[in-house]
Amino acid sequence: MPLNENIQSLRRERGLSQEELAITLGVSRQAVSKWELGDATPDTDKVIALANYFGVTTDYLLRDLAPETAPAQQRAPSAQKRFAPMLLCIGWCGSALGLCLLLYGQYFAANDWPRLIGLMLLVLFAILPLGSSLMLRQEDEQAGRAFLRQFWRVNIWLVTPVPLIWLGGSSILAHFISSGLAEHLWSVLPEPLWALGRLAVFAALPIALYIAICLLVTFLLRKKSK
Repeated sequence: MPLNENIQSLRRERGLSQEELAITLGVSRQAVSKWELGDATPDTDKVIALANYFGVTTDYLLRDLAPETAPAQQRAPSAQKRFAPMLLCIGWCGSALGLCLLLYGQYFAANDWPRLIGLMLLVLFAILPLGSSLMLRQEDEQAGRAFLRQFWRVNIWLVTPVPLIWLGGSSILAHFISSGLAEHLWSVLPEPLWALGRLAVFAALPIALYIAICLLVTFLLRKKSK
């Protein structure tokens, strides 16, 4: 508040009239009235006397500050920051669509077009957030890094199946078991156990690897964000 309002506020809090305050300070009631109306300003010695009488600092009495500029964290966010959540959702949805097309092309489609389009979408929506992160980093380094970490904490679950699908589709896991060992297991183990073994090798192992990789990356990115 300006000086005149401070004087008036302090006087009223003490329950004093303008005349009583004037007598205390050794001035006329008209002088106090002009101070409170803002028509006049008390001399330096009267400001000190007012501060001592009301038990405040002279800085408090004289303070007439314009509204402070909001800190950087409280300022209106820029366009990049406002659209960051939407860009994250677009990136995740694009990657999810790419993964669905890839799975459809791998196991159900009659040609390779769905799989190729799915791979292109996964690559595209992995690159676009990098550009968004660079734009954010030009304005706020921490915001740009946080954007990229948040994107990959979710997107890692959408892109990791790609190498695992290739791993299973190329039958690389089958090369770890020799034909002789496979025949021996087939003849010794009951068929249900052999079926469970194949399921563990060709399904459970890739799934466990997928979950382990995604959890590890998510944990590391989350740890960096703290």
